[in-house]
Amino acid sequence: MKRILIFAMILLGVACGRNPEAPGNEPLRVIFDTDLGNDIDDVLALQMLLNYEQEGKIDLLGITLCKANPATIAFTDGYCRFNNRNDIPMGYAYHGVTPEDGTYLLPTLEATFNGKPLLQPARTIDSNLPEGYKLLRQLLAGQPDGSVVLIAVGPLTNIGNLLASEADEFSELSGRELVAAKVSRVVTMAGLFSDEFDFPEYNVVCDLQAAHRTFEECPVPLTTTGWEVGNLLLYPHESVLRDFGNPEGHPLSVAYSHYMEMPYDRQTWDLTAVLEAVEPGQWFNYSSKGSVRIAEDGRSSFDIDETGIQDYLIIPQERVASTLEALVACTTGKNLQKTDR
Repeated sequence: MKRILIFAMILLGVACGRNPEAPGNEPLRVIFDTDLGNDIDDVLALQMLLNYEQEGKIDLLGITLCKANPATIAFTDGYCRFNNRNDIPMGYAYHGVTPEDGTYLLPTLEATFNGKPLLQPARTIDSNLPEGYKLLRQLLAGQPDGSVVLIAVGPLTNIGNLLASEADEFSELSGRELVAAKVSRVVTMAGLFSDEFDFPEYNVVCDLQAAHRTFEECPVPLTTTGWEVGNLLLYPHESVLRDFGNPEGHPLSVAYSHYMEMPYDRQTWDLTAVLEAVEPGQWFNYSSKGSVRIAEDGRSSFDIDETGIQDYLIIPQERVASTLEALVACTTGKNLQKTDR
């Protein structure tokens, strides 16, 4: 009875709505779930978050990895240490999807600069990281109610496992109850909501079961940025070559050059999720409220319902240039007033 009462009170709070922004000058509490190693936009999105944290806008509580390739652990740990963010809590989807090496993880881990390894990770697959969903439970259990924003920019393996989880040593609440209690908002990069294109979006189709569970069972407001949004915003390769010092001395530039043959401008799918999560309502329009639906083949659609708590991002053509400028500024750290942690 006690758990039923608690959950009812939580759902009432969701129905009344929550402000996704942290109160006052308090940093926004963020957890980042990423399939870093598949596409290069995950690296740019991580750099955005590290810049936001140095500025004092967010508190990056932890990173969960949904790509089941060991190199993603070493790369992510080394990349954070390169940015002076040591020992950030990390979780890993040991039985996740996309185990392939990809094109940039290993070359960047092997890269040297001035005679030293460019990335110097302290954690690897042998470090016994917790399962991604277990770290999510641990982190959420220690936070104030309604205070955390979850950003998920890959297959939704860890989020789906979290929602399906049972009470454990970290919390007596189920995963769904724990999310309802501690999370103010979920922002995902998933789905496709444009009549111009018609195919199953990558993050959805890679783990269909997790996508279904996330969109069908998430008990808090959820905003997703569809494939069509990031597809309009191409990160300029000139910035990669110019804005991070010697391009051979920064892992972002090295990884970018190995992902595809330079020069190329890459879509900013994952970056749009970070921008919306940290600066909600400033750069994009929203769809009507309703629910995301995932078909058996992975195609996504949206059911409008004024009582729904989900929506997706829309970017008017007249905002494309200014939003891209904001994404570049946040990725490079320009216009950010950095403070000591």
